[in-house]
Amino acid sequence: MIKQLRKFTNMTILCITDDKAFQSQMVEKFSDAKELLFLQNIDDCDQTYDILVLDFDIENSLEILKAIKLKKPMLPKIVLLDGDDEEDILSCINYGAYSILAKPIFDKDLRYSMIMALNQSKRVDKISISEDIFYDSYRERFYNKDGVINFTRFEFDLLKLLLDNPDRIISYDEIKLKVWKEKKMSIFTMRNVINKIRNKTYYEIIRNNSSTGYQIDILK
Repeated sequence: MIKQLRKFTNMTILCITDDKAFQSQMVEKFSDAKELLFLQNIDDCDQTYDILVLDFDIENSLEILKAIKLKKPMLPKIVLLDGDDEEDILSCINYGAYSILAKPIFDKDLRYSMIMALNQSKRVDKISISEDIFYDSYRERFYNKDGVINFTRFEFDLLKLLLDNPDRIISYDEIKLKVWKEKKMSIFTMRNVINKIRNKTYYEIIRNNSSTGYQIDILK
């Protein structure tokens, strides 16, 4: 716990809320944080921060959560919710909330949620494919500067197979066996999937070794 609390003292926390009582509670109970920022809209923030605490009662809270998921998909987000409306809870989950805390907020619950969120966010094992694209092996997702890259199952499995074997050429037969498994697949189907991957990323992400197979180049 001591190690985690030391990490907490290096945290910059952004709170988006217009609740003055909650702001006072934060200032009193979280004075050991590196910095506390209080805003009513994400557009007003030009600073970097480690944790977001979002009051779901503020105006346009869902739009703010959506925007942050796109801009900063890896940022831990803690949402403060008044009530137990299932639609609100589902919206928070769908837009990347790390945890949801019911109001009124107890400072220990919030503190532990932030500590856990910070430590979980450090469990990212990034593999850089290019300067703008990386694979997070913990979350099993590909990201670019705009957020998650949405691949189909075949696209994801093919790209992941190449990524797991960066130092060798993967033959057409091996791709068919490991990606398509028992399903029917032609070389034209494979090429179509590869073209779709290239369209979602960049052309050179997959190298075609003539009449042999495919290979990926990752950023060294």
